[in-house]
Amino acid sequence: MLDFRELPKDGQDFELLTRELLFLMGLYPFWSGRGPDGGRDLLCDESQASIFLPSKKRWLIQCKHNAHSNASVGVSDLDDIVDSCHHHHATGYLLVCSTYPSSGVVQRLEGINANSTNLISATFWDAVRVEQLLSFPSRWTLAQRFFPESAHRDGWRLYATEHPNRWIANFKGYYFHLSNRIGSSGEQHLRSVAKCIEDMEAVQLPTKHMLRVRAVHFDDKHGNYRWYLDYLYPKYESPKYTAEMIKRILNDDDAHEDGQWYLFDILSHKYTPGSDHHDEDHYRYYEPYLEDFLWGVEREQK
Repeated sequence: MLDFRELPKDGQDFELLTRELLFLMGLYPFWSGRGPDGGRDLLCDESQASIFLPSKKRWLIQCKHNAHSNASVGVSDLDDIVDSCHHHHATGYLLVCSTYPSSGVVQRLEGINANSTNLISATFWDAVRVEQLLSFPSRWTLAQRFFPESAHRDGWRLYATEHPNRWIANFKGYYFHLSNRIGSSGEQHLRSVAKCIEDMEAVQLPTKHMLRVRAVHFDDKHGNYRWYLDYLYPKYESPKYTAEMIKRILNDDDAHEDGQWYLFDILSHKYTPGSDHHDEDHYRYYEPYLEDFLWGVEREQK
């Protein structure tokens, strides 16, 4: 999890983070001119497609950085939202906070949405939502820049995809797909995955023979993991183990210490050491099996 306390208390870096995140999402954020109080407001233009006439919606973005106190954002922390939007000719209001809005703030935003006379839509991003939006491969470098400690913690990189129950993971140099059958949280798997990789690395293999993890699927309805591993070995050598032998070493089809049932799916591949075309994580090891990874079904060698 990202630690928003890494950002200075004055909130300026939190505003910059929000602005750059909006840029990466394909929007057009910009600062207003400074007012009499020396302050400036963050605005954002959103292009809206139409088969008749494309249009733009202007959003007023208000950032509240309370992570150091862990306090919710209260109604008294906000300006008059409707007046501020009218001042900037904005028809949208977004509250971005490094903690969460109070119930009073949520009710206030809902009241603005329910009032058809002001033509303003209002919503919020809390800390959880900001982290979700940063957790894409194309945006994670932004998280690493603003959160140099927590974004690198434990050696994990967990990137969201367009589906709430699927992620791309990078851990200890392994690149793999991670998915749930139902649930939308992936962090609870990290300890189990780390332990399984530790067990996998303990398998004694000759030089240039390797096991690579390709995907992990968790069936949260029945409480079992399916681990997709590849055994790579040089083209002119014989494999030390068969897939079935590796499964036995890793205690396939059995309960493990985390209380879950483990099923291992292992394919063997020859490769040419030193070849310009060799990459131990080449897309050919993933792309033919993406549907299998998604549904947690056994692969067929292709």
